[in-house]
Amino acid sequence: MCGRYAILDGKKIFLTFEKLKDLEVRGQAFEMLPRYNAAPTDSLPVIAMRDRNLGVERMRWWLIPHTSQDGKPLMGSDNRPLSAFNAKGETLESSRLFSPYFQNARCLVPADAFYEWKKISVTGIVGGKKRESVEKQPVVFRMQDERMFMFAGLFSVWRNVQGEEFPSFAIITTEPNELMKPVHNRMPVILHENDFDQWLHRDNKDTEELKKLLFPYPAEQMKAYPVSKLVSSSRNDRPECLEPIKTEQPLFE
Repeated sequence: MCGRYAILDGKKIFLTFEKLKDLEVRGQAFEMLPRYNAAPTDSLPVIAMRDRNLGVERMRWWLIPHTSQDGKPLMGSDNRPLSAFNAKGETLESSRLFSPYFQNARCLVPADAFYEWKKISVTGIVGGKKRESVEKQPVVFRMQDERMFMFAGLFSVWRNVQGEEFPSFAIITTEPNELMKPVHNRMPVILHENDFDQWLHRDNKDTEELKKLLFPYPAEQMKAYPVSKLVSSSRNDRPECLEPIKTEQPLFE
């Protein structure tokens, strides 16, 4: 899955990706950056084709279907919001929620890093006896050269009765690559720049071909390292979230 990520400088999009150098900036797309610990329901920059124009704008990270009656997340049988910040790549075509957007509302989500948590066993002394417990150690994943990258995403635009627009998005996940596998069994889909045109084109409804883009990013082009547990709280949104720390246990074995 992908439940936290970092985006530091939106203007790097124009310097990093040749195919996006003429991107239209809509409204305050890069307001409130940098974000070192972005979390679901936050409003974040997203690149999408709207009205035949490719642009970047802020969208809420939790997809709200355009058919919603009240603009709120779908609720499950337990009266809790259904998780809609990630979309499983293998089931997009069969998903009642995500399949319409997979067909014609795909987007790119710029990021510099993303986080995942690895469960580790910790031995401590409680009442003079050894006790084992499980802790979650946050790990950050980045490109080897720390360049910006793009998640594959889906977006929706809900409109209220006054016609105001409220865009939202979800990040697509897939199986882990070899770097990710020791930490978690899912990872976000990261697209190669050569695939941007195919992914963003609103008239491209060839989902069989699009599914071929939803594979794990090459592990050898990425790096990972443990970071402070500060990142475990979305209230902590500062540079320390990205800084490496030392751990007693190896995390990638």
